[in-house]
Amino acid sequence: MAYSLLEIDRLPPALIASALAACLHVSSSEVDVADADGAQDERNWDAPVLCDVSDAGGHVSQSLDIYVQDSVRHRPSEAELALTFSAATNTVILYPAEEQIPSAYWLATPDRLVTRVRLLSSDDEAASYSIDAAEAYIPQLSQVRTIQLPEIIREHPVPTPTASAFAAAVNSLAQPGEESAAVRLPADLESAVERARAYLSEWERLTRRMASGWQPTGRYPADMYCAALQSRDHVDQLAADLPEPVSGLLREALDQLDSEFRTLTQGDGGHEIAEATGTPHLDLLERSWWWQRRPKELPW
Repeated sequence: MAYSLLEIDRLPPALIASALAACLHVSSSEVDVADADGAQDERNWDAPVLCDVSDAGGHVSQSLDIYVQDSVRHRPSEAELALTFSAATNTVILYPAEEQIPSAYWLATPDRLVTRVRLLSSDDEAASYSIDAAEAYIPQLSQVRTIQLPEIIREHPVPTPTASAFAAAVNSLAQPGEESAAVRLPADLESAVERARAYLSEWERLTRRMASGWQPTGRYPADMYCAALQSRDHVDQLAADLPEPVSGLLREALDQLDSEFRTLTQGDGGHEIAEATGTPHLDLLERSWWWQRRPKELPW
């Protein structure tokens, strides 16, 4: 099993070895730590735990590439190892997040704070890193700004079965059945249906995120919430413009998602959205009913 950790503070090899031994439940003699760019002749290549240390710059002092053999019985997740290693060495540790974004990282502190950060790397030959932002205040890095990271939310996969079912139902209209001929959709209508599916998907993602407690971070920016409400506006217009039976299928999908949205929200006349976004309250009062409701659990 392999792990990739980044250290804020520069640590001596002996401390790295003892900390890894404690975290992996092995003896220090079973851990080999060495400079990745140094001499390799005297390394213990048979050690159950191998750790290559590379120098870095900026907010990161060292990177650790750790390789753990199958003979080591305790092989924690990367998140668990980062947290225990941070406590054992009394330093801040970063490790890659699941999203396919180069800047997406998790950060762990010795007092067990875990938060998401945006880590930027330079294009220089020598690695240099900058923590551009974090979703929680980090005492050890007080100069780092604290903001919500929208790219994490955008990249988090959210299934949209209702929107998929709508698209499948429309597609079935174009397939000849046993009792009726296929309905041929004009090219412009196909484009409108695709837009309806896309906007419906955004509306569905909002309801799924609310229902999940705002996964993956528990946070959701107010401007992204309003963008989903705007998608609902677009779906409403398309439902009025599309011909039957396509319009009816879209309305059925909307009714289902609207019901879920009502369950997860409460009416407040648009006051919360107005305050969170700086939108004039009178402007929101002129909009549709979904603009007059706020999440029961505010994520911003």
